Amino acid sequence: MKKLRLFIFVLLIISVSNSISLATETRLGSMGGVGFYTKDNSNIFKFPGSITFYGNQVISELRAKKNDNLYTIGVHFPLGSDNVFGLYLNRPINLTIPSVGANNVQLDRAMDLLLGFKFSSISLGFKLTTALDSYEREIGSDKVNESARYFALSAGLSSEAMDIGLTFDLPSIKWEFERRKDDWGGVGLQFNGRFFVPSKGDVQFVPIGVLYLLSTSREYDPGVSGVEKDQTDYGQINAALGFGINYRLTGNNLVVLGIEGIGISRFSMDVKDGIESTETTRTLPGFYLGVESNITSWLIGRLGAAQVFQNYSTTTKPQTGETITSSSYASQFRMTFGLGVVMGSFLLDASVNEGILFDGPNIISGSNEVLSNKLSITYTF
Repeated sequence: MKKLRLFIFVLLIISVSNSISLATETRLGSMGGVGFYTKDNSNIFKFPGSITFYGNQVISELRAKKNDNLYTIGVHFPLGSDNVFGLYLNRPINLTIPSVGANNVQLDRAMDLLLGFKFSSISLGFKLTTALDSYEREIGSDKVNESARYFALSAGLSSEAMDIGLTFDLPSIKWEFERRKDDWGGVGLQFNGRFFVPSKGDVQFVPIGVLYLLSTSREYDPGVSGVEKDQTDYGQINAALGFGINYRLTGNNLVVLGIEGIGISRFSMDVKDGIESTETTRTLPGFYLGVESNITSWLIGRLGAAQVFQNYSTTTKPQTGETITSSSYASQFRMTFGLGVVMGSFLLDASVNEGILFDGPNIISGSNEVLSNKLSITYTF
């Protein structure tokens, strides 16, 4: 259970999720996961209108050493002086998929097409996300057919003072063999919003709201006459309200504080004529702190920390018998470090492995600690 909680916490801090800290890659991840609380080019997937602020870029995300499957590359092409076209390949998507018969197809990587149009002080953006996979195998006179697809359409409005994004998605997976069928699919809706409210000096207040709703169902047809189909309905809700502070001490030093005041993640399963179960995670509260400073004209230092207080509860209601409820409480803490290196038109961002700070490189200590466990490279043209 402790390992599971730690895994969930790490995802909360550094991954592509529907929680409030989701919009992070190497820069924001090494700043404690302050993703939604400050502006960054990785925010464009939640706020497609903001792509107009990051034109003329090639961005690569190297999330794990020597693992091309976890790499992503994207390009932002200018269309005239104000509009931007974006293309991203092999970007990870985060879907909660139940166990279905299709074991040879996946819905974990997607391609994104983005368009941003700037009108005076406001930008309008659209994003189309697609993921397709299929598998076919002949067994005697029959075939195993598996297919998976994911389509999402996003729209957003952005300006210097606010970002709003809305996403509608359609995931599905199908499996067929002989007369048996196993189908899963549904509809999701996501809203993300944040506002940048200026205060005295170089301080900005950032109220944030996140809501994600996903409703899916799985239907298994055994293909036997007179035998009813098995059906299971799934529901997912992720919601959060937060407040952030951006404090730019000087032009080259930034401090970001984010507070996730209320957060809830709930997953429910309802088996027809069977068990109903619900898993709920409540965040009350979560704190995120990030610091970024230009050490020299070519070197940037970053430091971050996060502490999240969460309550976990499960409820199981069998068709007959008593309802069973359990709950637990946990606090997780994590610190992160990072460096940015400017090399002409290139910016290399690295998430620094703190172990090497204690042991030193291999030539000194004989340790096999790596310098960095995550890299991002941005080329501005």
